Amino acid sequence: MKSKKYQFEELEKVNSITELVERSARLYPENIAFRYKKKKLSFQKTYSELLGDSKRFASYLLSLNLRKGHVALLGASGYEWITAYIGVQFAGLTVVPLDKDLECDKLIAQIKKSDTDFLFFDNAYSKTAQEIVSAFSGELDSFMMEDPLPEAEGEVFFPTSDPDRLSAILFTSGTTGSSKGVMLTERNIAYNVTCGLGAINFAVGEDVALSILPLNHAFENTFTVFGGIYSGATVCISRSLKYLQKEIKEYQPTVMLVVPLIAEKLFEKVESTVKKQGKEKKFQKALKLSAFLQRFGIDISDKLFDEVKEAFGGKLRTLICGGAPLKEELIEKYHALGINLLQGYGLTECSPLLSVNFYNYHRKNSVGKVVDTCEVKIVDGEIWAKGATISNGYYNDEENTQASFSDGWFRTGDLGVVDENNCYRITGRCKNVIVTKNGKNIFPEELETYLGRTPYVAESVVVGYMNPKKKDYDIVAIIRPDLDRMVEDFGADYTRDQLETELKKAISEV
Repeated sequence: MKSKKYQFEELEKVNSITELVERSARLYPENIAFRYKKKKLSFQKTYSELLGDSKRFASYLLSLNLRKGHVALLGASGYEWITAYIGVQFAGLTVVPLDKDLECDKLIAQIKKSDTDFLFFDNAYSKTAQEIVSAFSGELDSFMMEDPLPEAEGEVFFPTSDPDRLSAILFTSGTTGSSKGVMLTERNIAYNVTCGLGAINFAVGEDVALSILPLNHAFENTFTVFGGIYSGATVCISRSLKYLQKEIKEYQPTVMLVVPLIAEKLFEKVESTVKKQGKEKKFQKALKLSAFLQRFGIDISDKLFDEVKEAFGGKLRTLICGGAPLKEELIEKYHALGINLLQGYGLTECSPLLSVNFYNYHRKNSVGKVVDTCEVKIVDGEIWAKGATISNGYYNDEENTQASFSDGWFRTGDLGVVDENNCYRITGRCKNVIVTKNGKNIFPEELETYLGRTPYVAESVVVGYMNPKKKDYDIVAIIRPDLDRMVEDFGADYTRDQLETELKKAISEV
């Protein structure tokens, strides 16, 4: 299967978030846009209601005559958070999504850096919000999400949409003192939605997406929320990860965005359930049979795993994963089960998706093909990107902008290689390269990927320590073994030698 099948489906592009929302309200007015729970009560909102609620918030913002028009959002994922984000766009203002888990002093620093003059927060973070507001001595207005919005007086005139205006400031590296405010336009985000969906094959007006990742992250907001809206899907908002298993069964999602750890835990849950039922050998044989038949275009996964797939709600078709490398073995297992686990790659500066594998063709050792709105080149091993979905730089931060952007190209800081099908593989971070005395470049992430191929390694970190006697680096791997898997395969009396034997197998592939 060559690259001719590996093409993005051409979807109707939209130029802005406001156009995207209005389009779906026109095409799918009575479709359920969002489902969610609050205090054990269930709610649902149609696309018509989503548009109305978003414009209502926009009307409120316009009545405030904000100085800068930069609106920060602080709170857990929820319908009010989403309508506030969209409302900011209809008001022609700039949204600043905040990480609710950051310490108060870091939130204050980000609000100052982004010139925010309005804070929208939910009740659970009211104490933090009060501390933030008091730090600005009356120069920061605020409003609590749970309070009813005041009715607008008279007719409201919304500004003309400008796809190239500053739509959002998204902070990266929020856990350190060097957080950078990525500037994204409405067009950046809207184009990223349509080009990404061109690889995923959403079922228009039929899909159900379960939102489980934080909405202040571009990955979740762009694809689960705006991707779901564009497709006329129903987006179900999770209360928290502790309810995940229950919500999967209740909402029966067809698509989810996950990080590798969640993908691993979901499959581990399936394997542990099968084992408790005494069907482990039968399950493993069925996986091998399914994988073998799929090589010839024969898919009987639904018949083989009908009961097993109930753990995923019974209808899950696609998991889209980013944030860290996936184990190839895990991708193969999901595929045999009849669920596409698609690995992608992106950064906030890319709105965020830069490359992704396809629903009908994927290479498990790569992050897929570059989206059709961007072009990529490799300079001294580093991935550079430019195009319609790439940021122009960092807000109020010329030094970092100059360091990361050059003549329209964004220097990702990631090292990579490309294969004959134009599929990319990430080999490491520029800053993490260990250069030995003989000039050899060691990429810790690449070694960690190889170590992860053995089922007995749960996590690993490869580091270089300078050996003063050799005046060169010693390469050391710090490993957390998967003790449960080792006990399962070797018994409770497994030895260190058995683990080392498995590790040597993985290392021998490097």
